[in-house]
Amino acid sequence: MKQTLNKPELVSKLQKELSEIKAYCSEYDLGNESSITMIANLILTVFHNSTQSKSLLSQLKLNHLQVFCSSETYDAKQLTNFIGLLKLKHLKGKGWAYVAELDEAVLKKVSQENWWNSKKVIVDSDGIAYTRSKIIQSVANSAALNLNTSGWKLKDSAGNHLEISPIPEAVRQIAFELLTSFYNVDFNTESKLHYKP
Repeated sequence: MKQTLNKPELVSKLQKELSEIKAYCSEYDLGNESSITMIANLILTVFHNSTQSKSLLSQLKLNHLQVFCSSETYDAKQLTNFIGLLKLKHLKGKGWAYVAELDEAVLKKVSQENWWNSKKVIVDSDGIAYTRSKIIQSVANSAALNLNTSGWKLKDSAGNHLEISPIPEAVRQIAFELLTSFYNVDFNTESKLHYKP
């Protein structure tokens, strides 16, 4: 039988999940790429509603809170691939890579629905759009995203073709947006879930 948590327990669980996301982000930043799957699973618990379960935000009735978005806006007239969350940079000793900017200066507030389900953050070479929800669910479920990256091929200094996956850094940027959005939010006060001690 599924146990129902009360408001203080749900708030505690949400705070724990956010704390764990932050810890796994630190591990990822230190080079542990396997942390990305854990980050994605934790973000699912916080954000994703399915037929089997409700997200922590939904259970706490916190869907009115806006979240920060760092993605550029997709322009359908653009003829190239679109990766709105990341920047392509040349890193010393590593070469070209997509990089999460982790910059608060570019953040703007949007609704949770827009942030999670509507906003296109990657559009591949076939014109297939990917939202944060689609990316996070695929990574959490260890399902490969079949991105057509033919337009993302670069050459290294020796002239060899490189294919760069934007997915790990996109997950890192999504985590940054989420953590920044809920930093210093008083979930007890903001929650519209009725609770009588």
